[in-house]
Amino acid sequence: MLNKLFLLAILLVPIRLLGQDTNQDIADPNIVLEIPSTPIAWVFSAFLIVVIIALIAVIIFLLKKKIGSDSTLNPQIKKEVENAYARKVKSEYLEKQKVLDQKVKQAKLRFAVVMGKVKMLLDTLAPDKLFNAICELVQTDVGAKRYILFLLDPEKRELYPFRWQGYSDDIKKVLIIPENVPHILTYALKRKQNVYRDDAKYDSELIKIMDNKPDLKTIVAIPLFSKDRIYGVIHIESFVDGHDKIDDTENKFLMALPSFISSAITNSDVFVQTREELESAKLISEREIAEKRRLHDIFSRYTSSELIEELLKHPEKVDLGGKMKNASILFSDIAGFTHFSSQLTPKEVVLAMNDYLSRMTEIVLDYQGEIDKFIGDAIMARFGVLSDLPYPSQNAIEAARAMLVELQKLKKEWSQQGKECFNIRIGIATGPVLAGNIGSKRRQEFTVMGTTVNLASRLEAYNKTLNTTIAVDEESVKYAPKNMSFVKHEKQTIRGLDTPINVYTITV
Repeated sequence: MLNKLFLLAILLVPIRLLGQDTNQDIADPNIVLEIPSTPIAWVFSAFLIVVIIALIAVIIFLLKKKIGSDSTLNPQIKKEVENAYARKVKSEYLEKQKVLDQKVKQAKLRFAVVMGKVKMLLDTLAPDKLFNAICELVQTDVGAKRYILFLLDPEKRELYPFRWQGYSDDIKKVLIIPENVPHILTYALKRKQNVYRDDAKYDSELIKIMDNKPDLKTIVAIPLFSKDRIYGVIHIESFVDGHDKIDDTENKFLMALPSFISSAITNSDVFVQTREELESAKLISEREIAEKRRLHDIFSRYTSSELIEELLKHPEKVDLGGKMKNASILFSDIAGFTHFSSQLTPKEVVLAMNDYLSRMTEIVLDYQGEIDKFIGDAIMARFGVLSDLPYPSQNAIEAARAMLVELQKLKKEWSQQGKECFNIRIGIATGPVLAGNIGSKRRQEFTVMGTTVNLASRLEAYNKTLNTTIAVDEESVKYAPKNMSFVKHEKQTIRGLDTPINVYTITV
């Protein structure tokens, strides 16, 4: 590049070559380039140009050499530069580590404070106190400025605002969100995990529903749930310090928040109350809640949790004085229990019975039945007494079939363990029963009585005579599942009955 610049400068110099008029006025602005008229002039001009170019080349060579030698650093200087750079990198790393350690320390402190508050919450059953404390936690420890605590109505299956800050009271009417409507809040409930607005960038399903009505500018949605129940979700729109991004430290804290709050809600079990009770100005007392919880615990051993909640909301459905109900009664008993138990130690018998009865109980509850009692190794279950089943015999027969399927699984498991199993017999009868709290002043139990109960017990035993497994009466067959196959045994004489009846056995 320098070669070309020098050559250009030479060509532009305003001089006259050999043969030029020497008497011409120097101030003449017209510069004339004349071609030499003799060969000697030509040679001299060419030689002069070559010399100039050579000099320029030598100068450039010397400059390059000089610059190149100067660019090579002294090893000692190079080492000092490297050390200085290393110190700078280390200093920056330590500074970042210090900031990170400080954040971790703050996060641990937040966790400790929240855990302390949760422990205090576990000691109270009062709903008003509980939710006020939760809101204080969201405001103080989470730093939320605008938020709404939505609860899920277990009957209507919709989210409704229960506590809020930064919103008008009108949201009680306009921010009702059905559980099945696509929305960022219902999305968080479905996933059972915190959902952040930034997640929409990476989630094709979430990005489609971010702006669905009702329009909420949610930064984070925090679902509240336990193992078998969904309580609601916390919507946070803004924070006190104005930040709208969630870093890793805050993310970890918010991820732990649902379990903290849900533990307190689960312990207080405020959801044995209806929505109306929760929103009422006159909340029920801790004593009343404790009594509901006690009943819940007692009845959960014998019937489904859904039925318990229904009865707790509408206790008038249980007439403790006695009430006639059309129901199906199921009796099951172990065939050859004496032979089975004689091969085991008492402890082994108890363990085996607990395993068997637990499995059978779960099946009865799965088919909306209720365990009335255990009579040794026998099970008495009722269908349609506490619950209003349209066709209780259908539930009872399906439960009986499922019990046999489960028994086969149990046989296979015990066989692999080198243990023998047994067979069972089942009897089902459908008709009117007297249901109520029956007994003495000192001891009572909720049970059923009547001819239907006795018939179910007799049918269970009649399987021995017919060499069958499931025997049912004619009333039960009327509404039996359509896919069931029955064998009719006409005019069978059943002990305790005055006239013969038709007995039906299910082919298994």
